[in-house]
Amino acid sequence: MPSGLFRHLRNYASAGVLSMAVGVATFPILTRTLTVEQYGILGLVTSSLTLFVAVGKLGVQQSLLRFFAAARQGNGDWSVREMHATVAAVFLALALITTAAWLVGGQTVLPRFLQFEGIPALFVAAAGIVFVRLIGSGIINFLRAEQRSADVARAQILSRLSNLLFILALLLFGELDPRAVLLCILAGEILAMGFAASRYQESFRCSWRDIRTPLVRALLLYGLPLMMLESLGLVLRLSDRYLIEAMLGVEALGQYSASYNLVGYLDIIVLGALVQAVRPMYMQIFEAKGVSSTQAFLGDSLRTYLVLGLPFVALFSLVSPHLLAFLAGEKYAAGTVVIPFITFSFLLEGTMHFLAAGLYLNRNTRVLMVWGAIATVINLGLNAVLIPTFGLVGAASVTILSYAVFLAGVSVRAFRDLAFPLYWREPLLLAGGSLAVWWSVDRLSVGPHLLDATAKGALGALLLIALLLLIDAPSRAWTTTRWTRLRAAAWPTR
Repeated sequence: MPSGLFRHLRNYASAGVLSMAVGVATFPILTRTLTVEQYGILGLVTSSLTLFVAVGKLGVQQSLLRFFAAARQGNGDWSVREMHATVAAVFLALALITTAAWLVGGQTVLPRFLQFEGIPALFVAAAGIVFVRLIGSGIINFLRAEQRSADVARAQILSRLSNLLFILALLLFGELDPRAVLLCILAGEILAMGFAASRYQESFRCSWRDIRTPLVRALLLYGLPLMMLESLGLVLRLSDRYLIEAMLGVEALGQYSASYNLVGYLDIIVLGALVQAVRPMYMQIFEAKGVSSTQAFLGDSLRTYLVLGLPFVALFSLVSPHLLAFLAGEKYAAGTVVIPFITFSFLLEGTMHFLAAGLYLNRNTRVLMVWGAIATVINLGLNAVLIPTFGLVGAASVTILSYAVFLAGVSVRAFRDLAFPLYWREPLLLAGGSLAVWWSVDRLSVGPHLLDATAKGALGALLLIALLLLIDAPSRAWTTTRWTRLRAAAWPTR
């Protein structure tokens, strides 16, 4: 793995691990304090909020990464000062417009379709989150564009940790309900945004006179298809929840949401680190070193992602069902059957960020939007057919199929713009081996859920690490080098 990528992935993944630890601490508090209905409604609101923020950004955060890389290298049409001023103005306008639209929808539209009586109050509480996340997105992505991964990671940790502390304070001294949870999230977002702004303050140099209308148009033309892609991706993740609620009931929705939210920590650790680290890096490499260096970076990085990601998915699928049942209680256990399906779908989603690099670099983002729309139509249609028959497993299986269709269509088109070497031998061997380890270990049972999670996790980890070292030569070399250094430090030669 390229050393620069490893450093950024380490920073983002470290934030993801700490965020996961905070989330695991928060998870049983919410699932055991709230009713299944309240937990399901809270999940719908926060998921809808995520979708709304994605639409509200109009893809400008993606444009920022692409155009800022060119501006720093002096290859673009605009200076860094013009980027600062124009992007800041755009995000402020988007934050105001999106928050107003969120409030209107929550007060006048959704109450007509949803049975939960407290929806308007929840949308009012979440309006502040919409505004702060949009403003914070501009700041965070400036830090990402400058590859200041440590600062981004600290902001993410601050948001998660403060959210947990506020929830604990309410649990001890007040009453915990969905509205209170949203207010805790808002407080954490404000603190994180303030930290990120303080870290970028010295680099932010511009005036309102530096705003450029042509740059606004360029940002939107590049970003709008990506906004559509992000929104369609969220629809792929969220549409089944609405259909489950309609077809299977609110209890099934709560069970499905609990499993999905637990697997969401995989998104925080792996995909969050991947997206934040990889795209700014290959854009910088492309601008500074050219096509051949970019191709080598993408081929090596995708191979590393797959050989590490496949065993991780198997291990996560072994441990998570027992961990969820232990943390949330048996009332959510029925939903754990979907965890392996959802986990694998996140791995598929991650490969897109490598395979579609040519589309991002050549600003051909409409292809992503088209295939995202195709995958969404497939997702909605198959969910409507399969959920009544196969229940939660049907919904999770459709997610995998939808991502596979999207990935295939995007990859074929992206490789016309930028092809790079694909190393499939080791990933395919690891896929088969990881599946065999998961199938074998998952059949074991040694006792209660916590004991099962510990035993399966330990045995699965040992087998999967041995499999990785057996199949993958770079992993063996990396491990040998680290062991040699550790031994030399512990027992220096006299």
